[in-house]
Amino acid sequence: MPQMLIEKPFYFLRHGLTDWNKEKRYQGQRDIPLNDEGIQQAYQAQALLKNEDITAIYTSTLSRAKKTAEIINEIRNVPLVESLALQECHYGSLEGQLKTDPEVDANWRKGITPQGAEDYLSFSARVLEAINTALNNDGVPLIVAHRAVFWPIAEAINIPYNIDLGNACPVLMHPPRSGNDIWNAEFI
Repeated sequence: MPQMLIEKPFYFLRHGLTDWNKEKRYQGQRDIPLNDEGIQQAYQAQALLKNEDITAIYTSTLSRAKKTAEIINEIRNVPLVESLALQECHYGSLEGQLKTDPEVDANWRKGITPQGAEDYLSFSARVLEAINTALNNDGVPLIVAHRAVFWPIAEAINIPYNIDLGNACPVLMHPPRSGNDIWNAEFI
């Protein structure tokens, strides 16, 4: 059974586009920067989030997420907290390789770990601990991270992990409401 999340609303944002996203390469913990399109996407997300009630931004330390978070925060000026625990999974020997096998991610979530990669259970535990740390503070946080970081979140709140999280498309996660035990994901 997946670890539970503190039942508070929060925003999630996958970083803007990189050249490796465009080429369909495993990035993992390689520090691949945003490309020009990714920077523009971050500014579009900034506009979408400008009137939302965000009190802090928690971001991966990898530059593609951190730069996205910094762009969002240019007009927000809220605390920006960097977290190693929000980094993308370490994909081991797959990092830098083209994504040619569509089953790799699904198999990894089932416990088949690529050579030299971080196992899914450890990855999931570190991600959920980081999210709960953010949720344990006052206010509504924005989490700026990576595609795979969303998977343990989705599992913990029982929503489909394969929601199409485009680059820099903000999602508001609503906790269960009175009489309802289902979380809700709302694209902004």
